[in-house]
Amino acid sequence: MCHPEVPAGAPIPDVRVKDVAIPVEDGAMPGLLALPERTPAPGVLVINDVFGRSPFYDQLARRLAQAGFVAVTPEYFFREGSLPEPTREAAMARAKRLDFKRWSRDMSAAVDWLRAQPEVSGAVGTIGFCMGGTQVLLLAARRDDLAATVSYYGFPADARTDASPIDLAPKMRGPILGHWGDQDAGAGMENVEKLRAALETSGKEHEFHIYPGLGHGFLKASLEDSKTPGYDQACTSWRRTLEFYRRSFARTPATAR
Repeated sequence: MCHPEVPAGAPIPDVRVKDVAIPVEDGAMPGLLALPERTPAPGVLVINDVFGRSPFYDQLARRLAQAGFVAVTPEYFFREGSLPEPTREAAMARAKRLDFKRWSRDMSAAVDWLRAQPEVSGAVGTIGFCMGGTQVLLLAARRDDLAATVSYYGFPADARTDASPIDLAPKMRGPILGHWGDQDAGAGMENVEKLRAALETSGKEHEFHIYPGLGHGFLKASLEDSKTPGYDQACTSWRRTLEFYRRSFARTPATAR
């Protein structure tokens, strides 16, 4: 399971948010923009999972804003419509109707939109989950202006576009941070190692973390009770993510506005 909901009782960060419309090639893609206390600040594009924009990702955008970043989470399934029910079966059926090449263009347009916002200092990074975790890796190969890429349980061998992240590793620009649970059969640890090897061979800056005993979608545990299995590892992954952004954005000069 990925992230359709926020666990009951999880605190909602008190930050400014607003609904936005991101121009894409055939219309406007809706999204939620979360703003930190101080701006301008670096921007982070949140690319959600097969369930699309959900309460979990609105919460995550707020968490990023609370940490000092401008975050936007778009609903890239806006053409395919909402889910008839919040089940994995319905989500997978809708995902089959998604044009993956157009989706990549939509996400690239979202990067451009985010960078142009007056609250953004100029540096922009990405974070993606599940199929979104695949997309951020593809964007790292498509663009040369991303300050940081974070992939949570992306699929290194997914080739629904012209090539998989493994194939495109030589074209990726770092720094790249990856998180996987070693029980994630969908992503496949052998594929993660192939991606790692391809990045190392190409001399690309990257940092991978494998979490023993965890499967797909483990970050949700960081919002649950501290006794929840995987809680400590999920929290560790989030701390690593924020530290990674701070290091990476510090290396990217702010753009004067």
